[in-house]
Amino acid sequence: MHAALRAFGPGVMVDVGAHHGQSFRRFAADGWRVYAFEPDPVNRVVLVRRARGLPNVTVDSRAVATRDGDLVTLYTSSISTGISTLMPFHPTHRPSTQVATVRLDTYLSQVEQVTVLKTDAEGYDMPILRTFPWHRLKPRAVISEFEDARSAGSGYTYRDMAEFLVDRGYSVFVSEWYPVVEYGRRHRWRSVREYPARLHDPRGWGNLIGVTPSGVEVLKRQLALETKWWARLRGIATDMRR
Repeated sequence: MHAALRAFGPGVMVDVGAHHGQSFRRFAADGWRVYAFEPDPVNRVVLVRRARGLPNVTVDSRAVATRDGDLVTLYTSSISTGISTLMPFHPTHRPSTQVATVRLDTYLSQVEQVTVLKTDAEGYDMPILRTFPWHRLKPRAVISEFEDARSAGSGYTYRDMAEFLVDRGYSVFVSEWYPVVEYGRRHRWRSVREYPARLHDPRGWGNLIGVTPSGVEVLKRQLALETKWWARLRGIATDMRR
């Protein structure tokens, strides 16, 4: 995604659920201004270390939520650092710590531009998107994770998120991965298609990628290149197994 979206910058990236900084690191290296949210203190130690020496990256310890200033429970898992959440969905989730909350429209009240908005909130992405100041700011790209099995507790599906973005003028692409076998293991990517599109498997998960009209062709070209790369990699793996 960086290869496609870097053409929109240098700009401003908001990364909600930054984990260890995998999504923003190349943008930051390109000189983008990055606002990264990571409420899990264990993940944040890694994130802060990786952001050291990057004055253009701000790391915030709060959880983005629908209300400002609440103190809420963060749930973490022993099998994966990547599924910390406010909405427990896995048998290994245990209450870990209390974290403060903030809305995006509050946090971004003095920010005049957001180029890329990325959310990875383990089933809480739609509520987060609703707190963004859409009346004032319009990112050129929005990338939000989906998995209906996780978002059921928040009352929405990937289609609800896709329609939310379509209603705000975005063309949406569905990047789908095969169903999770187990968290903490490697996952398999499946396909990317333009919305409206049904999932190959209702248990699938992935990311919705919304882009403004000016970015559609750029994104399509990059997605075509990445799809060919994945197909080539699968072919190599198949040959190795034979």
